[in-house]
Amino acid sequence: MPLNPAWLELHRSRFEALPLDCGNDDSPGIVYTPEFRDWSDKATTPDQLRIERYIDRFALRSRRVLHVGIGNSGLAKRFSGRVGEIVGTTIDDTDIEVANRVAVPGYIFFIHNKYALIPRQLQGKFDFIVENNPTSACCCITHLARMFDNYLAVLAEDGQIVTDRLGLAWTPPDRNSRWGFDFDDLSALAAAIGLGAWRINRNTYVLSKSAPARPTASTALRSVLRRLARLPGRALNRGRRLVGRRA
Repeated sequence: MPLNPAWLELHRSRFEALPLDCGNDDSPGIVYTPEFRDWSDKATTPDQLRIERYIDRFALRSRRVLHVGIGNSGLAKRFSGRVGEIVGTTIDDTDIEVANRVAVPGYIFFIHNKYALIPRQLQGKFDFIVENNPTSACCCITHLARMFDNYLAVLAEDGQIVTDRLGLAWTPPDRNSRWGFDFDDLSALAAAIGLGAWRINRNTYVLSKSAPARPTASTALRSVLRRLARLPGRALNRGRRLVGRRA
């Protein structure tokens, strides 16, 4: 798959320490071990939870979410019944087993290597693409470009690719640390593919075609109340009083 000039220049100017093309077009990427990949029996990480909290602030009825790397299917359990559809991908059979046990409505999931060609199951447009570790397991710039081509093909006109500072920067031990990107790296990458990069807060980053829409005050408030509802009783009551004073 030949790279376009923007990606070649990006590699030359910013990512020269990373391989341009691994030469393995049949099975690209995913170069670290199952112990780091498989999240099916682990708790959701703080960075993934931050992404979910960001999405939770929006009106989600009829919206579609693509979750790349479903892990324990916590995102599907959290948003099922509030979104139009959740489509999840993973490279691990154990994640699929967990997703089958979760069995929430509006949740479709399947095996797919995100650095490979776009799968036939991935159809339509998505309002949110959740991608917490876009570069951590990548083999080369060529297949990173393919992954983002896949995302661009299914991103809605006002859609958002959402990632987190920690997930973006994380690399497994003994891995080339340059695969850990920061916000400036993400901004340069976004420019190469015709998107903008937006720093929502210290941790949450968004790629989109234009400035991402802000959640309304009412949907943001409901998100706060949902979070408070999961707190123990006394903390919940204090939180409700605080929200009441600010409303």
